[in-house]
Amino acid sequence: MNQKLSSGMADYIPAWAGGLPADAPPRQGTPEYDKFMQERERKRQIPAAERDDAKPAATTQDAPH
Repeated sequence: MNQKLSSGMADYIPAWAGGLPADAPPRQGTPEYDKFMQERERKRQIPAAERDDAKPAATTQDAPH
């Protein structure tokens, strides 16, 4: 019983106190995890140039001197 309680309580500890960050993926074995993995696979198959999160490569002119 304590093992189930402790694994669930860990989800409610704030990140500043050592808990999970806000962008942590859902726990494995949940419906949210399955949706997360499907979306991740879909994004993986999109070419990097077409992704929303694609960032332009830094040039030497952008670097501080």
